[in-house]
Amino acid sequence: MKQKPKIIFLLASISQPRCLKRIRSFIERGFEVEIYGFDRGTYNINSSIENHDIVNLGFAPSGTGYLNKVFFARKKINEIFQKNKSSNIIYYSFSFDISLICRLYRKKYIYEISDLVYGYFHNKTIRNIFAMIDRKLISKSYLTVMTSKGFNDYLFPNTELKNIIVQPNRVDSYFSSIKRAVNKINTKKLAFSYVGAFRYPNTVFRFAKVIGEKYPEHTFMFFGDSILTNQVKELASKYDNVKYFGQFKNPEDLPQIYSKIDIVIACYDIKTLNERIAEPNKLYESMFFNKPIIVSKDTFLEKQVLKRYKCGFALDASKDENIVNLIDSLKNETLNQLIERISKIEIKEIVDDKSIKITDFIYENI
Repeated sequence: MKQKPKIIFLLASISQPRCLKRIRSFIERGFEVEIYGFDRGTYNINSSIENHDIVNLGFAPSGTGYLNKVFFARKKINEIFQKNKSSNIIYYSFSFDISLICRLYRKKYIYEISDLVYGYFHNKTIRNIFAMIDRKLISKSYLTVMTSKGFNDYLFPNTELKNIIVQPNRVDSYFSSIKRAVNKINTKKLAFSYVGAFRYPNTVFRFAKVIGEKYPEHTFMFFGDSILTNQVKELASKYDNVKYFGQFKNPEDLPQIYSKIDIVIACYDIKTLNERIAEPNKLYESMFFNKPIIVSKDTFLEKQVLKRYKCGFALDASKDENIVNLIDSLKNETLNQLIERISKIEIKEIVDDKSIKITDFIYENI
């Protein structure tokens, strides 16, 4: 019987819970692993894995000097390649940039896609060039894991590749034994919340501002951190009913956080492609904790929320009046019926399967 390969994980961010969840699933299935990653400067409260070291490759802040970061990453990752000459290694890459580096050095790699970095580019020609490169990276990968079917539909609308697995970013299997509480809510006093890396001033922050200015009976809570944290703090200082809470441990702190929430806000700004086709983990967190979710219209996420799971609402949150109209339309009966419906969604649709499909693929192809 052939020996299992060693998996060397290459993280774009050492603190990304989804990546750490994936690594733990490989450890649990008996793979030898090494872990390397870059420090984004946020959420480092999460950057640890029990009994394993995460080697910090250096500071690479989000949103600045894209090309410089690519060259810096190439240098650091080549050093890892030089130390690992065995042919029985698979590199597990969590980004386009790192996968490109693996391909350039002709390494065997698994490519996990949770967003399309070029999906944020406004120039369509440049975006199309990057998409063409991405298709090549995927086709040449040992395996590609996509966290949204929307990515597959965009990149390969009429083609089915055997080396692609769609693995939604469901909640950690940590929650498998935790009971899902079903709590009724009252529209006289609602707690809206955004949980995660702070983004989207034109939609999410706008929602908080509308709550702050027009609805003193309601609250808006921010849980998380990002390079935009100062803007969140400014909102919290300006409005008594907008609250800022800092970083949190994922998954350990999520039950306490969601116990304070009535409605999850995930109405991301859809000016860029990525938000239109992604499927964020907030969908699965909100369903696990039986919380209605508000998302943006004209997205893949809207289809999941309104058609597949029937677990929330959709709107264009770039306009104050749309937010006001939605809040004013919320009724006790509608919300509590929605919560009851969410509570009946099967747990297998919500909780991660410990990446069994991914590791089984490796076992079958050793």
